Amino acid sequence: MKFQTISMRLIDTRVPVTLFEAKKVITMNPEQPEAETVAVQNGIIVGVGSNEQLRQVLRAHRVEVETNSTFANHYMYAGFAEHHMHPHILGAYLKDSHYLGYVDRKAADGSILKGTQSVEQLKSRLAELIEQDRERLSSSSEQWLNCWGFDPLLLSGADVTRNVLDEVSTEFPICLGHASGHVININSVAIELCGYENMAEDPNLFRYDNGQVNGTVAEPPLMQFAFEKGAAKMDFSPEGILEAGEIATKVARINGCTSVTDKGTNFPLTPGNVAAQGWITGQQQGRLHTRVIMEPWYTGIDRWVYGDKTGWDAIHAVREERNPYLTIGNFKMLTDGSIQGFTANLLPDQHYITEGKPNGHLLMTEENLIKQIQTGEEHGMSCSIHTNGNGATELAIQAIEKIREQNPNCGFRHSLEHCQLATENQFYRMKKAGITPNLFTNHLYYWGDVHAKYTVGEHGVRRMDACRSATNHGLMHGVHSDDMVTEVSPLFSAWCAVNRKSLSGKVYGEDQCLTVAEAMRVITYNHAWLAHQEDVRGSIETGKWADFTILEEEATEEKRETLKDIRIVGTVIGGDDIFLN
Repeated sequence: MKFQTISMRLIDTRVPVTLFEAKKVITMNPEQPEAETVAVQNGIIVGVGSNEQLRQVLRAHRVEVETNSTFANHYMYAGFAEHHMHPHILGAYLKDSHYLGYVDRKAADGSILKGTQSVEQLKSRLAELIEQDRERLSSSSEQWLNCWGFDPLLLSGADVTRNVLDEVSTEFPICLGHASGHVININSVAIELCGYENMAEDPNLFRYDNGQVNGTVAEPPLMQFAFEKGAAKMDFSPEGILEAGEIATKVARINGCTSVTDKGTNFPLTPGNVAAQGWITGQQQGRLHTRVIMEPWYTGIDRWVYGDKTGWDAIHAVREERNPYLTIGNFKMLTDGSIQGFTANLLPDQHYITEGKPNGHLLMTEENLIKQIQTGEEHGMSCSIHTNGNGATELAIQAIEKIREQNPNCGFRHSLEHCQLATENQFYRMKKAGITPNLFTNHLYYWGDVHAKYTVGEHGVRRMDACRSATNHGLMHGVHSDDMVTEVSPLFSAWCAVNRKSLSGKVYGEDQCLTVAEAMRVITYNHAWLAHQEDVRGSIETGKWADFTILEEEATEEKRETLKDIRIVGTVIGGDDIFLN
């Protein structure tokens, strides 16, 4: 039986129904965009409507009512989702490494990690850290000073190669992990330890004009030599990974998330199956603060273990558990690097504006990419394909177009992750091929100015992360933080999509701005759709999970410029997990 917006079929009349009251409920359901109360039982929404109507129906059916008025003076939204981050790496960085990013960001306890905004500040901070950590660093030749969040372009394109780092220490190895995750800078001690000086020429092993390795190393295949020697080393023991997942999901929860997606579970930086097992154990022990979607990393499939199963069999076994708090998502793969690291692949007729910077190299051939996508489809999985540059985006689109010549799209939702420089033609072809972009809108704020000055020029930045074009082409796109790259905060990502302002306050590409209503739908419904979960979350409707994000103010067009500053009052997961900020 269904009366207006309450579903008696979902209700156990022997168990109380909780009515969550709000000043306004913004549902993301076009057929019922607003309400004032949500009825919840057993973690599921069983009714949405006016307080009086819901109570009347429940009384008529002799159902006991419990009232939750915690949010009676606030605005209730469907739970926000972060659909692209790297939680274990973020959590490990926060507990095991030193933050040297340009802007301030939150720690897991809500405190502020201060930014570093000049080379002199950087060198001074590194020297302080060495003295603080001298005992550990002196204990072994493979003890490193590891730092994260760094980006030289935000320091006016500063030279922070080996010669600069050697001013800080010629005694201990230093690793500055770039915010992008695609580049590291190391000093001479580290270069010698890793054997880089003896390696053959490689476009991702950068050198001074005299041929000497300068300590800038790009992309996982080459960075791996440093990782094996202790660079970016973090505590990825079973307990360490549990702590990292706990920390990262707490930061996400503080910032309004009820669900996060790990874009690359069992990524090479984590050993063996420790990442996947960390999520499983963390969920079993109640140590995760959000729902989690695991996207298996394409080169790490053989590392998966679940019970007596390994590889793809283990992944399918986890998937078949149908755990609402921990699920398997897309199959994640990588085709190029980062724009600010000059390793993103651009279309052949385009180039970086900084002299001497060659086009970034593709990390996969078309043949290999087709094979990987087909592997994903054979296992019933959509694919998440990292494409920062429009050359990599073209590679991915052409690969999928060729697959579709032979095989129809049977419900797959392949996404191009970041997809920052896509052209109108590429968006048009994405729609035809059933592909969708997950756009890195936060990038506009943090790197818009430096991209205009150093990488793709102002014209390129005006087209970067083109949400309006994607929307106009009918694409159910996402927006994201890519944390550990920028801080996880869907409301901030929405603000970036609405305003397109940089750190300096300059607006790049006014014609690409979304409305507030469009952006709020992206961080709720679109993100659920991208995860193939729109049937259980993304909007406040009967039958869906009772996941809510509560704001102090309503996100309206009048508040477009202050959208990111609206206070997140709290979140609800499954109706009974209530978190208050």
